[in-house]
Amino acid sequence: MTQPDSQASLVVATQAIVPREEHVLRVVPVWASPPNPRVLAMLRESRAATAAAALRVIRHRLERRRTADGVWILGVTSARDGEGKSTLAGQLALVLSESQRARVLLVEASMHRPSLARLFGFQVPTGFGFSLQLARRMGGGIEPWTVLALGPALHVLAESEAEPGFPETLQSKQFAVAIERLGRAYDWVVVDSPSVLGGGDANVVEDAVDGMVVVARSRASKASDLRLAMKQLGDRKALGVVLWDSASDGAR
Repeated sequence: MTQPDSQASLVVATQAIVPREEHVLRVVPVWASPPNPRVLAMLRESRAATAAAALRVIRHRLERRRTADGVWILGVTSARDGEGKSTLAGQLALVLSESQRARVLLVEASMHRPSLARLFGFQVPTGFGFSLQLARRMGGGIEPWTVLALGPALHVLAESEAEPGFPETLQSKQFAVAIERLGRAYDWVVVDSPSVLGGGDANVVEDAVDGMVVVARSRASKASDLRLAMKQLGDRKALGVVLWDSASDGAR
């Protein structure tokens, strides 16, 4: 992703980054203007800045896993809501696509509590929320997936907060099919997953991805909750825990 003219806004050109998948994808450019400029830490901070440096370390480790184990579809979750998983998922997608080094799709699977459009400051066009597109496929519809371009190398499938969605579609077979098929068109897929405790939605995401990253917030997350979450997920696809420092917005 290239540096925008304004550190808090993004303008993208009409450009499909996956031309071999025209029958699968329709790319719609959108404006993004995050209300919290720290979301764009990867674009506005120097390479030595704490948050950017920490995220690049995580990227390096993930790139090694991709090479060694073929892991490129990632779920990002937390024990409970409010621990920073959506922010980490968004920044992880940014750092993976930094300088157009890879093609990245960010998917919002936290359908009961959507936040990505608000986090990045863009609007989902009417009818193109992720769960609405899933619901049409469950009804037999055949159409390309409509993804929103936040930059030349970063696309998003997000929920709209302006119209009702269908969060129950997460439990459908179409969800796993969508993740698998869309994964063929990108170098990385980052799935913003529901939190683990209090339901089984995170386990649905776990089944559809190659690996899960668990986010914990310093001085906010409880160790007991984290242990329960890791037990519920198991270690089959666990890639590790990211400790998110609320004071410095750094990841460790």
